[in-house]
Amino acid sequence: MNGLVRGGLIAAGIAFLVWSGIGIYRAGGDVPSPIGIPQTTLTAGHAEGRRANGKPSWSLDYDRVTASPDTTIATLENVYNGEFYKHGLPFMRMIAKHVVVNTVSNDFVVTGPVELIENDGKHKRHFTSDSANYSGVLQTLTLTHPAKINSDGARVTVASATVDFRSGDMHFGPLIGLY
Repeated sequence: MNGLVRGGLIAAGIAFLVWSGIGIYRAGGDVPSPIGIPQTTLTAGHAEGRRANGKPSWSLDYDRVTASPDTTIATLENVYNGEFYKHGLPFMRMIAKHVVVNTVSNDFVVTGPVELIENDGKHKRHFTSDSANYSGVLQTLTLTHPAKINSDGARVTVASATVDFRSGDMHFGPLIGLY
C-alpha cells in the first residue's frame, strides 16, 4: 500500500474518532429550550362545556380569559354569568372571581369569592364560599371551603358542600359555629 494512501486513511480515521468523541461529549449537555409561544389573552367572552351526549354541562360569561399555548387550560376572570345544567336545563347560576378551566376534561376550579344561586324553581337557595371544584365526568360541584347557605329562609354555615347535577342531591359537611 502506498504511504500516501495509508497516511490519508489514518488521518481520516483519527478525524472520525475526534468528531465522534466530541459528539458524544456534547450529547450530555443542556438541550436548548423551545421558542416560547405566548399565552393568548382575550376580553369579554363566553365559554361552555358539553357532556358526551351533546347536552350542555356549564356555560360561563367572563370579562377576560387567558389561554395556555396549547389551549388546554383557560383562566377566566370575573365570571358574571355562569350556569350549571341538569338534564340540559339551567339548574344553578354562578358568579365568581377566578375560574381555571381544563378544556380537555371539562373540569374547573374556582378560587376567590364564589356565589351560587339555585334556579330550579323549587327552592330559594343561595350559596357563598371561597373555593369550588367542578368535575365534568362526575357532574358534581364541591365547595371545598366553608360555605354559607341560605335555603328557603334558613341560614347555616357548613364545612363543605357537594351538589350532584345528575340527581340534584346536595350533601353538606359538618355545621360550623355555635349549635
